[in-house]
Amino acid sequence: MRVTRNDVARAAGVSPSVVSYVMNDGPRPVSKSNRQRVLAAIEELGYRRNSVARAMRTRKTNSVGLVLPDISIAYFSAITQRITEIARASGLIVIVATSNGNTYMEREHLTELAARQVDGVILMSVDPAQDLGWAEELGMPVLVVDRPIVAIESTIAAVEHLLSHQRQRIARLTGPEHDLITRRRDIGWVRVLAQNSIDPKSVIVRRAELSSEAGYAAAFAMLSSPTPPDGVLVETPLHASAFLRAAHDLQLDVPSEVSVITCEYGKDAEFTVPRLTSIDSPLDQIASRAVEAITAASPNDRLLTLDGTEFKLWERESCAESH
Repeated sequence: MRVTRNDVARAAGVSPSVVSYVMNDGPRPVSKSNRQRVLAAIEELGYRRNSVARAMRTRKTNSVGLVLPDISIAYFSAITQRITEIARASGLIVIVATSNGNTYMEREHLTELAARQVDGVILMSVDPAQDLGWAEELGMPVLVVDRPIVAIESTIAAVEHLLSHQRQRIARLTGPEHDLITRRRDIGWVRVLAQNSIDPKSVIVRRAELSSEAGYAAAFAMLSSPTPPDGVLVETPLHASAFLRAAHDLQLDVPSEVSVITCEYGKDAEFTVPRLTSIDSPLDQIASRAVEAITAASPNDRLLTLDGTEFKLWERESCAESH
């Protein structure tokens, strides 16, 4: 038989209203002794609040959705962990859905989450530049996390860092051209080459699908060319790990023969051989801001945006001056 609020009240020797005040932290104060008795009775009886009934009264489910392209990618798995931790500390449950890089599946997830009456959704879209006007019809706040300036500016900073180490033959290993972040990094790449009077025809650019196998094949071809680069920007963690393996298999020393810098590798860059120089976004800050924004959103809000320009370059062993 299900334990009710009245059962808890009888066991604690208080009124059902006092039990409600303890469970909901208000609206009226409860003495310390009564609160302790109620909490003890809840624990002893194994009482669980009826969240469906509560949601009908308050129009809030204390749940939010998180939709992202691919949780297996280090950046997305790390930010998912932080968002769920921060949300839990705020009394929120997070329902996570991955779109596998598919905008149609992304739309399906948003529609399903709206049907579950979540209080809002944090969206890390496959294509945040797409027209999301249709999402306004979902009847809930949708917070789009998009930091386009970071992709451009971090690419410029990465190449500038390689050049500061006297690297002469710069190259780039990037994702497929249809990916929005790759196209944004293209802007930064073209800009930094122009700023340093580097002929685009003199540099190697390899595009590869986002897998270790594709990254390895592209890196191996790049490094085994007649005039291999001595400084490489590898834009994704999957490709960066594969690049280090290709360099090892070709008996090229990192960093004395080829310096490497990557993006969004996170703390795991401390455990590669050699340790990877990396440009990273402040995931804790992004996660905190996202949870804060979706929590503060009004039920009448619709499309919201969370952007930012912050990133940090962590210099480690994979970059050094040429000899």
